[in-house]
Amino acid sequence: MADIEIRMLGKFEILMDGKPVLAALKQSRKATMLIQYLVLQKGEKVTHKDLTDTLWNGERSTNPDMALRAIMHRFRNMIDAEGLKELETCIITSRGYYQWNPTMECRVDVFEMEALMEEARRQLNPAAAVARYERVLELYAGRLLPMSCNEPWVETRSLTLHVQYRIALFQVLEACKRKGENERIVKLCRRAIELDPYEERLYLEMIQALETLGHHEQALEMTRRGNAMGCLHHAVEPERVGVVSRQARQADRNLENDISRLAEELSADDTPGAAYCSFENFRQIYHLQRGVQSRFGVPVYLALLTMSPAQNADPAETGSMMEQLGELIHKSLRQCDAMARYSENQYVLLISGNSSAENGSTPLERIKAAFYRVPAHGRYLLNYHMYAPELHALSADARRR
Repeated sequence: MADIEIRMLGKFEILMDGKPVLAALKQSRKATMLIQYLVLQKGEKVTHKDLTDTLWNGERSTNPDMALRAIMHRFRNMIDAEGLKELETCIITSRGYYQWNPTMECRVDVFEMEALMEEARRQLNPAAAVARYERVLELYAGRLLPMSCNEPWVETRSLTLHVQYRIALFQVLEACKRKGENERIVKLCRRAIELDPYEERLYLEMIQALETLGHHEQALEMTRRGNAMGCLHHAVEPERVGVVSRQARQADRNLENDISRLAEELSADDTPGAAYCSFENFRQIYHLQRGVQSRFGVPVYLALLTMSPAQNADPAETGSMMEQLGELIHKSLRQCDAMARYSENQYVLLISGNSSAENGSTPLERIKAAFYRVPAHGRYLLNYHMYAPELHALSADARRR
């Protein structure tokens, strides 16, 4: 049985018994993205809609389903052309979904790295943890899928993996310092600076190691290079770099504690329902969500609900009905949605995400049905209008600005 390996860190390639295969993939960006996306789902089923939304994010396609089938046909032809029988069943297709075959044995550097980081975190033996961090540094050849780095489904995963790489790197550097392995520190930092040319702490660690080894001129050159990159303070001198390095490490630890506390504070409110805010805050949220729509292609819907009272309706009762309507709206929407009072008898809503669009105005129909179950609703009518801002309109606005 052939040894199948998929590399996604620093580059993308599929290898069998150590030799690259499917070179023809480079001629089809969509076929490459299809394989990359399915592999990253780790054997999970992906619907046709999710795949077409991913592959044609923000692009116009008259028939994406047909195009998807054409891509699959082209990929299978590539496999047949190279006689790669082991890959014939790598993608499972069934009614409504595609799936990277979870039973096919293959090594993926991303999953191997993630597993090593989890093992290192659980290790009680520091030396065993460092050994796993060392392996992570060997695996991490660069950012995830650099040719697809701007794709929304790559960006977040890429950032997470790079953070894990940095954790592994600094753990190994600390282990090297305890052992006095300064030459190793220089080697590790030199390679790491290629991946993170603006990382101050790498320059500090390398300069300190060079000074310890007695390579003063090299340390001075790295100081000048760090200054030229703008990531070192102009007053840093090789002889004082140890003090600055300790300050930088302490600052890193403080920042880790601060951001953990901040994340905890921000996630403290788990109250379900839409964000109920002032119209000014709603305006800011709207512009923020339009930016998200432009960047990631997430649908955004604007809705206006109007409650019309009968001529003889009591003003106090009308006010109470508007309050009840506000509660119904809040409970019927999700945490990613927003609402505000627009006028005396109107609410404005911002509904985000694909689930809102599955059946047109479903959330608003749900609100209307709930409102008409309120005992006093007979003297009030509820009407709504839903508007879907177009992506191209936002792009035009950006160009005019």
